[in-house]
Amino acid sequence: MTHMLLQKNHPTTYKNGNTMNVHTRRELSIVSHVITRAQYEIQQQAGIEVILIPRYSNKMMEDDVKQLFEAMCECWNVQLAWVSDKSRANDRPTMRKLLWMVGKKKFPHIPYSMLANLTGATDHAGVIKGIRSGYNWLNVQDEKFLKYYEPVKGYFDELQEEQV
Repeated sequence: MTHMLLQKNHPTTYKNGNTMNVHTRRELSIVSHVITRAQYEIQQQAGIEVILIPRYSNKMMEDDVKQLFEAMCECWNVQLAWVSDKSRANDRPTMRKLLWMVGKKKFPHIPYSMLANLTGATDHAGVIKGIRSGYNWLNVQDEKFLKYYEPVKGYFDELQEEQV
């Protein structure tokens, strides 16, 4: 089954050609309808008013983010495993920040801990600080940061186009 973005009529793909898994409007409508019906049934049968909130599996999102990260790493001619090495050498931290920035923008509901796990970081706090510092470096147009931003800036542009 091909998943599509809500506002588009064609599958969204990564630069490497793989299709992203995004739920269609119809799929989301079905989930919403079933939840509404379940809430009503619980209220009728148990006399308890509940609010049910869907929690979507992270596996599909994790696979999508990993593909996104791998495609970005191709722009730097490195492997995700190399960037995920805990070493701070060869500007790996800068690359990780850029991965996290795009990952969080593209998948706003992704847990910071998942971004950390995909890139060899130890905890979510480092990811949060890394994203914040990445935007700071971008805002001041830091030369070293821009060296790695330039090859992947298309991923940032894609995000702005999709939000329109």
